[in-house]
Order: sequence, then structure tokens, then C-alpha cells
Amino acid sequence: MAVRSDGLFRGPSARSLSRRAWLQTCAILAGGTALTGRSIPAPQPTPATHQFDVKAYGATGVRIQSATAACQSAIDACTAAGGGTVNVPPGDYSVGMLELKDNVTLHVEAGATLFLIQDNAQFPRGRRAMLFAENAVNVAITGRGTLDGLAQYEFVPMRGVDPEITGEIEIARAAGVDMRRYYRVGVQTYMCILNNCRHVQLRDISIVHSPLWNVRLNDCDRVTVHGVYIYSDLEKGVNADGIDIVSSRNVTISDSIIETADDAIVLKAIARDGQPARPVENVTVTNCVLTSSSTALMIGTETQADIRHVLFNNCVIRNSNKGFGINVQDGAVVSDVIVSNLTVETARRHWNWWGSAELCKLVLKKRSPASTLGAIRDITLTNVIARVRGTSTIVGHPERPIENVRLSDISLTMLPENAPDKRADDALYIESARGVRVRDLSVRWGEEEAEPKWRSALVLRKVSDFDVDGFKGRQGLPSSNAPPILVEDVDRGVIRNSEATEGSRRLVHVGGVAARDVTVRDSRVPSGAVVATFERSDLRRRVRVRD
Repeated sequence: MAVRSDGLFRGPSARSLSRRAWLQTCAILAGGTALTGRSIPAPQPTPATHQFDVKAYGATGVRIQSATAACQSAIDACTAAGGGTVNVPPGDYSVGMLELKDNVTLHVEAGATLFLIQDNAQFPRGRRAMLFAENAVNVAITGRGTLDGLAQYEFVPMRGVDPEITGEIEIARAAGVDMRRYYRVGVQTYMCILNNCRHVQLRDISIVHSPLWNVRLNDCDRVTVHGVYIYSDLEKGVNADGIDIVSSRNVTISDSIIETADDAIVLKAIARDGQPARPVENVTVTNCVLTSSSTALMIGTETQADIRHVLFNNCVIRNSNKGFGINVQDGAVVSDVIVSNLTVETARRHWNWWGSAELCKLVLKKRSPASTLGAIRDITLTNVIARVRGTSTIVGHPERPIENVRLSDISLTMLPENAPDKRADDALYIESARGVRVRDLSVRWGEEEAEPKWRSALVLRKVSDFDVDGFKGRQGLPSSNAPPILVEDVDRGVIRNSEATEGSRRLVHVGGVAARDVTVRDSRVPSGAVVATFERSDLRRRVRVRD
């Protein structure tokens, strides 16, 4: 080729080409078939540029018309082409089960809503979800549109007794509370189930009114959830968890708002399809706003494999029945969990919801007498401001204590219960634990209205190897004889640099059958108060009190 004066190459003119060469050149430029009969392939876009509009496959965006077949056809075409985006434009679409496949992004635009079709026949057994995927790679659900599960409920008398809350049920009954509750009716499905999927993204989508769990991640790896909104009715939405991380690993959830009646975010380990349960590990939840009529941040109860390396941090928890919980019943070990940088406000719910408006509940037990006993260890709760209405508890098993729990920089305010069936007594109760570290715990009690059952700010019972440093507070009722700190049957511990505030008669009371190797030192008490009192004289000889 010749070179022009401007430095660009000058190609041959059509006149200088032979007829055959000219025809070939035109065919290439047209991306079609040359007149010579030779196929010239058109340039193919990359998978990221593939767009498949569901309306091009027959969806109308009119709610009364089923869009299931059209949406599934678009998904199938997308994955067959190597991947891309299935676009749902503004409109109302009624759908049954849609199966996401490899390299498919389902993008629901703002103004588009997928409604759960009210036909059980459209949800095959084992695939009861609006959006389902299995063994898929590179799947995503995105967009500022909405998935609506159209959940339905009825308010009827209690059916059977939930063994987890038998005590709470009896308290409610004795208080004259209406013993009816809500149960699900209508189509019983999840909104999203992803089984054995890798490289998953949920971004910006809104999911509302799910009949069952909103998002269930079973045995998934490399999951990112960002900027989602999830809502279920806070009074009626039984079993409508927000996000359930089940036997999955490498999961990050961030910058999301979740308001659900059942647990907002919960980690579980459950066996499926005849295979042993896999561990849950490497999970982070950050920068979220959470509300739950059960627990905002939960681990358990299904604990058939270990759950470890979990970070819950930088979250706002409002109007919740419990802030944070761990409940191990199936023999697994829950360990290496850090919960940090939270503001928490709780409120009591109807008796059927698990929780008593407490900051936290950690419990180790057996689901049945034949169950294997698991373990809870290496748990940190730090930098928390909490205004709560229930007793926070950390309770191990008589055969195995909870181990290595660290509580630090916690401001805990106890408020009166907004329910007639009163439950709260102590602010923080710890039993059957070893290796407890409490740093800078401040406990205050509501001044304008008090509960007659309020007692101690901190209780340690059957606790060994403990260190309480920087406690500040008093008993619940200034007129009460309860101590700010009650220790019973403890050994190898120290209470130091702590203060009983105005209205206290003492800082610590030592009770129970025995105490061994316990020191109380560097204490501050109001004028006329004492540092420590003892249930029996022999306990006095086993506790060193150093002002």
C-alpha cells in the first residue's frame, strides 16, 4: 500500500482491484456471506455485551399474563450464547420458578416487578423458589427493580408448642396475652435458592413479602451481596428470614437494608442431598441497617458442621427483638467470630418470636439427648452502644463451658419492656463459661420507668478464668438489695478498676457453694457502701478484697 502525505496508509481503490477481490472485500465489510460462496463470520460481541430482553421473548409486562416461559427462554438463550444479561424492563411480571444458569445476569430495571405466581404447580419439588440455580457459575441478580413474594398469613390459635420458647409461652399465658399467632397460607416458596453455585452476585435488588426465606445460599462459594433491600411484615412474616448463609464460604454482605420478621442475616450448616454438611467460613457483614422480629445477626440453630471466621461489623440494628445470637445444638464448633461497631435498639415482640429484646444470646446445648455436644469459643463483642429491654445471656453446657469470650467497650442501657409478659431481670448473665474477659462495660437503667424484676447489672455463675476490668454501674432498682455484680461458684478470676455508681450498697456479692482464687481490687463505691459482701463466712476467706 502507498503512504499518504498525512502519514496514513492509502488502500487500493475499487478500480485497482479485480472483480473477485472486490467482491470478497465487500463481503468482509458487510459482515455477511461473500458472493463467492465463502462464509465470512460477523464480529461477535463479548458475553458482557449480550443483552436479552424478556419482552423480545414474549413477556408483556402485564401482571395477569404469565411471564414464566418468556423469562426462562431469555435466560436459556443467554447462557447458550455464552452469557450476558437478561433484561427485565419496567412492567409487572407474574412468574413461577425461573432457573438461572451459567454466566447469566438477571437485571430487573427500576419500575419492573416480578410477582410470585399463585400456582403451586409452577414450583417443582426441591426447586420451590422464584429464582433458582444449581451448580451454576457466574450468576447475578441485579437492578433497582423488585421481587415480590405476595406472602399471605392467617391469625389463629397456637398449633403445638415450640420447644425453644416453652418458658416464654407460659409467661405470656400467665400475663393474659392473646395466644393466637400468625401462620403462613397460600403458595409456600422461597424467593431465591442458589445451590452449589460459584461467583454469585446480588446487587441493588429489592426483595419483599417472601413466604419463606428471602435468599438461601446452599453450599455456595464466592458470593457478594451489595446494596440490596429485603422486607417482610414484622408482625406476620414467620420464617421469612432475610439472607440464610447455609454451608457456604467466602461470602460478603455490605451496604444493605434488611427488615424481616425472622432473622435478618443468619448462618447455618445443614446437610443436603444425602451429603454431610459443609462448614460455613469466611463471612463478612458490614455497613448494613438491620431490623428483625427475631435476631438481626444470627448463627444457628442448625449447626451440623463448623461455623468459623465470621465478622459482623459496622451495623445499625434498630427495632429488633435481639441484636446478635449464637445457638449451637447439633454438635458443631462455632469459633473465631468478631462482632464490632454496632448501635443497637431493641423492642419486644409477640410471644411467638424468638428473642426478648436483648443485646445478645449465646447458648450451647443439645437438640435432643442423643445429639452430639458442640462448642462455642473465641467470640469477641466490642464497641457497642445498646439500648435494650431484655436480659443478655451467655450460657454454656454443664458438660462444656463456652470458652474465650471477650466483651469490651460496651454501653448497655436497660429500658422497660414494651410488653405485658415481663421477662427481663439482670442486664448481662453469664453461666458455664471459661476464659471470660470483660473490659469497659457500662450498665445503666431507665430512670423514668423501672421494672420490678430488675436485679443485677452483671452476673457470673459457674465461670472460671475471668477478668472484669473497668465495669461501671449499679443494680436495676436503687431500693433493691441486689448487687451490681453477682458472682456464684466462680474460680480464678479478678474484678478490678470497677465502680459501683450512686444508689449501690456494694460493688460485688459473692454467693453460691464455692469460690476459689478470686480477687477484687482497685474498686470505687459510693459513700457508705462496701466493696464486697458474702453469702457465707467461708466464702470471705476465699476472696481477696484489695481497695
